[in-house]
Amino acid sequence: MAIDKQRIGNSFARHYGQYEDAAVVQRNMADKLAAALAEHAPQRAVQRALEIGIGTGFLTRHLAARFPDAEWWFNDLTPAAFDWIPVGLKQALTLEGDAETLPYPHGLDLLASASALQWFDDLASFFPKAHGVMNAGGVLALASFGDRHFHELAAVANAPLHYPAPAAFTAMAEHAGFRIRHAEDWEETLLFPSARDLLDHLRRTGVNGANTRAISTPAQLRAFEADYRAAHPTADNALPLTYHAVLLIAEA
Repeated sequence: MAIDKQRIGNSFARHYGQYEDAAVVQRNMADKLAAALAEHAPQRAVQRALEIGIGTGFLTRHLAARFPDAEWWFNDLTPAAFDWIPVGLKQALTLEGDAETLPYPHGLDLLASASALQWFDDLASFFPKAHGVMNAGGVLALASFGDRHFHELAAVANAPLHYPAPAAFTAMAEHAGFRIRHAEDWEETLLFPSARDLLDHLRRTGVNGANTRAISTPAQLRAFEADYRAAHPTADNALPLTYHAVLLIAEA
């Protein structure tokens, strides 16, 4: 089933003010991606760069600080995101819309994205598209989500969430012609005192999926919480929600 990109964009736009505080894992992913980029592609000169899905600028701030003189292209589904572009860049251009279908600028030395590619319907097609617009030696820097992402939620809602395994990311990149410089994945589990708190977190981070939108009455909420606690008991009776992060640095 195709992802409703318009709904995603509207959800992020409604919750931008809360995203900065709620998206603790996404912030950590951006921090780790920026550190990996500095470690595994430290000497790369960047004259033209694209960031896909800038959100509230977690990764953008790192990139702007490191490459302030580049010609920057910033993409997001909604123009509200562009308010988060840092000041002081030599050149900042915007590319509004669905990055899965939009054409990318050619001659890129860096293409980066954190917590955005999970919204693509056909992730495999992204890698050859990216490779085709990058200069030789250009760097692809990605952070997204793996196959154990939100596994507790998927099990309780009986609606599997389709995220690639970490090895699939490297395989897709290599098949498109990229050379892997670094790849890693990790899990971070957040704990919530109630189902309402867990669902509020999903809404504030813009990721409330189809498998929770059906919860609209107090009875449905109580049933969801009871099922969740029964399926995933914890010592302190909290509700766990696991993020499975995947990070990739590759060279064109």
